[in-house]
Amino acid sequence: MKSKKSFAQILQGMETEQNRRIRRKLPAWQGHDIVVPTALALEQCSSSVTASYKASLVVSRFGGRLRSVCDITGGLGSDCAAFAAVSDKVWYFEKNPRLADAARHNCSLLGLENIEFRCGEVGPDTLLPECDLIYADPARRDSSGHKLFMLEDCSPDIAGLYPFLLERAPVLMVKLSPMADLSMVAGRFGSSLREVHIVCHGGEVKELLCVLEAEEGRFRGIRVAVLSGDSGEVSAGFSFLPEEEQAAPLLLADCLHASQVLLEPSAGMLKSGAFKLVCTRFGLRKLAPSTHLYVLQGESLPPEGLFRRYAVEEVLPMDSGSIAAVRSRGLHAGVSARNIRMDSEELRKRTGCIPGGDMHLFGCMTSCQGNVLVVSRRIL
Repeated sequence: MKSKKSFAQILQGMETEQNRRIRRKLPAWQGHDIVVPTALALEQCSSSVTASYKASLVVSRFGGRLRSVCDITGGLGSDCAAFAAVSDKVWYFEKNPRLADAARHNCSLLGLENIEFRCGEVGPDTLLPECDLIYADPARRDSSGHKLFMLEDCSPDIAGLYPFLLERAPVLMVKLSPMADLSMVAGRFGSSLREVHIVCHGGEVKELLCVLEAEEGRFRGIRVAVLSGDSGEVSAGFSFLPEEEQAAPLLLADCLHASQVLLEPSAGMLKSGAFKLVCTRFGLRKLAPSTHLYVLQGESLPPEGLFRRYAVEEVLPMDSGSIAAVRSRGLHAGVSARNIRMDSEELRKRTGCIPGGDMHLFGCMTSCQGNVLVVSRRIL
């Protein structure tokens, strides 16, 4: 019979879990007497690796150290800490007094003396200091904790505020939800939008970064940045202009067979919408117009951070006989359904695949062979 945990034990377990999250998300903060007012504050703050990427991005953009940065949604202070390392002065604004006090405490422990803290909500009437860069990470939850998806529903309403902000700084960087729609973003920010960065880490899209400018100019493209380790350095990158994707030819595979290399786009590549251009850039052929899987035509593999790689071991027609044959093997394999009339979970149940191992079963529609089952092995 299990013994009930005391209240003190429950609190200790919660504290231990919080420490684990801090170590995982903010490793440089581990070991300090860090104050985290709420679990939501830790969940919503940028990780050290994505904050470092933002800092390196602005240094590259300005050609060196910045004079000043203004973070109008300071939160727990992780982005401010990264900007403080590459700027002479950082202004921190935060409307939540508890968060502002925690950030002031945390940044002091980290020895960051070039941050000036101000508690208050930024709006059109706020007297912001003139600076090189303004950074904003609008809150994507309402007062009840429900997630918000429309840009104008977030706080502050950056869609309405950005013209005012661009009067105070030549460059505005906005962090958005990984779920934000790129066409919606382009429509909201119009001609001020210069770049969109799809920031990936650990196999997931972590952030969408939008770079806006006050001066007239052209859109410079979408960049998928795959970050490695805890440094914020880019291990794999891919940049393109939307018109390049529109003009790219659709190159389809004329066959699918054992010994080929199958490539599955990462979450960041899928988010980018570059489905045709990758064929000419990397020497690939698409299995079908709406099947986002590719086979390698040349000998050079594209960066693994952009695609997961699989060695095709067997290609079977998707019929009851093949499904029964796969089921009889008791495969330890991941399962993915692509562009067929069932989802991945249903395909897994029908084929009896057991999660685990380095095998992967794809059920997909192809232009050359119809619906097929592809038995493959992950290439690491």
